Amino acid sequence: MVGLLALVFFSCNTTKYLAPDEELLVRQRVELGGGRAVDNRSDVAYELSTLTKQRPNGNFLFLFPREHFYFANSKPRDTTRIDRFLRTAIGQQPTFYSDSLSRRSAAAMADYLRYLGYFNATAYHEADRRRPGRVSLIYHVDPGRRYRIDSVSYRSADPGIDSLLQTSLPDALLRPGAPLDLNDFDREKTRLGRQLRNAGYAFFSNNYFDQLEIDTTERSGYANVYLNVLPPQREEAYRRYRIGQVTVVTDYAAVPSRRRARRAPRDTVLQGITLRTSRSRFRVRPEILVNSVFLRPGQRYSREAFEKTNIALGGLGIYRFVRINQQLDPARPDEIDYVIQLTPDNKMSAGVDLDLNYTNRRNGLPGTRNLIGLSVGPSFRNRNLLGGAELLTASLRAGVEVNPSFRNNRLSFFNTVDLGAEVELSLPRFRDFGPYRWLRGLGVLPPEFYTRLRERATTRYSVAYEYTLLRNFYSYTLADARFGYDLQRSATTSYRINHTAIDILSPRIEPLFDTIISRNPFLRLSFGDQYFLSALFRDVVYSRAGRPDRRGRSLGLNAQFEAAGTELYLANRLVNGLGGSTDTWQPGGGATYAQYSLGQVDVRYTKQYSPLSSLAGRFLFGLARPFGGAAAVPYVKQFFAGGANSMRAWQPRGLGPGGYVDESGLEQRNNLFLFQTGDLRLELNLEYRFNLFSLVRGAFFLDVGNVWTINYRGEERRGSQFRFTEKTFAGPEGGRFVHQPFYRQLAVAGGTGFRVDLSYFVFRLDAAVPLRYNYPQRRNGLDPLERNGLDYRESNYLRDFGTFGFREINWQLGLGYPF
Repeated sequence: MVGLLALVFFSCNTTKYLAPDEELLVRQRVELGGGRAVDNRSDVAYELSTLTKQRPNGNFLFLFPREHFYFANSKPRDTTRIDRFLRTAIGQQPTFYSDSLSRRSAAAMADYLRYLGYFNATAYHEADRRRPGRVSLIYHVDPGRRYRIDSVSYRSADPGIDSLLQTSLPDALLRPGAPLDLNDFDREKTRLGRQLRNAGYAFFSNNYFDQLEIDTTERSGYANVYLNVLPPQREEAYRRYRIGQVTVVTDYAAVPSRRRARRAPRDTVLQGITLRTSRSRFRVRPEILVNSVFLRPGQRYSREAFEKTNIALGGLGIYRFVRINQQLDPARPDEIDYVIQLTPDNKMSAGVDLDLNYTNRRNGLPGTRNLIGLSVGPSFRNRNLLGGAELLTASLRAGVEVNPSFRNNRLSFFNTVDLGAEVELSLPRFRDFGPYRWLRGLGVLPPEFYTRLRERATTRYSVAYEYTLLRNFYSYTLADARFGYDLQRSATTSYRINHTAIDILSPRIEPLFDTIISRNPFLRLSFGDQYFLSALFRDVVYSRAGRPDRRGRSLGLNAQFEAAGTELYLANRLVNGLGGSTDTWQPGGGATYAQYSLGQVDVRYTKQYSPLSSLAGRFLFGLARPFGGAAAVPYVKQFFAGGANSMRAWQPRGLGPGGYVDESGLEQRNNLFLFQTGDLRLELNLEYRFNLFSLVRGAFFLDVGNVWTINYRGEERRGSQFRFTEKTFAGPEGGRFVHQPFYRQLAVAGGTGFRVDLSYFVFRLDAAVPLRYNYPQRRNGLDPLERNGLDYRESNYLRDFGTFGFREINWQLGLGYPF
């Protein structure tokens, strides 16, 4: 190992390519003094590190300096494609140390600290040349004392603007006693400018604020700040406006056709807004467009109304471009006219999605074969179905998993068949049938949220059908209908709410699977004909996309809550309470009404180190519980782990629950029975992504997680319950069974992968292996099927790499990043 490292070091020695007056910058760091006196010390240190004028080169695969590939392939004879590839795709131009750039970097750091209120900050650099031809750079930064705000004063020569400034003081970001930070001054200018524009000052700019005056002479360590509005440069800059005429051109074309140019435009006036078209009739009913225009004639100008109009018209989904033009009329100097130009998109469009996947089931054992899966999903869109900007989406899905070596064994060519169809109709308006007004009246629903619903929510109706066949095991059909709303509350936050929902699940069990579930009553209870009914509420999904901060960190959240059968449960309680009965009514034919609730939280964190390297993490927690007369959560709603986006060393439904040992799977010496599910899911995924060359990215990942049942299942699923502590249970024939706590049942997977990033989609290939199993393996003469009274050591849970083979790698093929 030492010899290999020495070989790498000497073969990649880049100093031999340097001229006598050249030095490579190999590393640099910032030493920030001041101790605890520096507020948000880690953030400040990071910001200072970004101000350097030169950056050291990176390494390829963490070991090989990229500048070496540049030097080694830049000789006059290096003209082949391989040379150019190594020089440009993998290599980097070397960073030579520059003393002048280092001085400029130190000066920029001191200026940045003064911007934060450290007016006595100093910075200088030190070059460490202990290694010939290489420089390690150290920046020594002393911030000194930070000044605080003593008093705040806002002033303007214009009486109207000055009055608004004084009114806004209680909400000011510059507050007495707070640390002096000129970033707060920039944010305060943005806040005040927006407030003035919403009050009618349409052309007021943030540049009309003077530089912040700071007086530090009255009190040591404190400053009086003065924010002044500059005298107007233009007459209209400080004028307060109202909205004049509003005209909507519904079929605007930058280059109109000759046929359209010969037509006389048709105008319609509705609620004071003029709508114009060159067609014989409007594509979209005028009242739909008027409801999306918040600029109303006669009202005071508001930038917020301008932006809401732009969002609402763009959100209709039927216009390619939305342009809102402001026009001033000299005859009416206090009014602004608006011409809204709408360029229609194609009314109909079609598309298709393709997906390819690979399932590794061999594990080096005879009698099993890997699977190749292919799915195709054509779709059709009509963006204005009934003339009211309704969006109709129809999609189909057909997928199969096939065994390419079926002739060599008894397995069939088709292993899995998945068919589906969905039709969805979205209306560009919020239809409230009463519950939301009622909740608002009770004070449960915030007024601001209700306003956003009325302005931005779309009403959605959908029906879907799904057929899934796992050959020799089971098949099921699932038909569902939904009514709900979609709300894009902001650029990063959205809600998807389903109220009325009806699902009908009808499974068909093959003899082989019937033998399996006969030994598993829990699985049998969750796998039968079921109705899912919700009249008032089914589920809500909340999504928040994280935006990177200055340090490249972002935090996103996806949360879901779902419940079915709530109304049936309440009705049963009411009827039984009145009649004294405790029976729960169920439909005939052996079917049941599903009664369950589930919640799931998916938190995602990303740390961007550079444009092409990052650390991504995901924490996922889910819990599902039956209620009422239901004995189990339906199988299709239970949680599972494994697959291309989960625990990548296991196939979907191939892991868990808990420390449960699938005896039938062990007897077959493979894991073909992928039906392991649970009521609780816990998962943590980490992935470091880095650049390899050109469009190819690499990744190292670690997956930790499992699923569990909530209630103790005795012998039918021994070891599957989620427990915080160890407990011993009595086993059959006087034996005993040691149930391990959940943290000893966590499975761990690791691996590496490659991604081809084509911007609009990403091809992904991951290679994963189990590092730790959720139950002890056969080792040292111990059999996990005979665990009466045994408490295995940790070494029995770990993979034995002494017998590791290439065929034991689990390959996962997918599109897009896993999280």
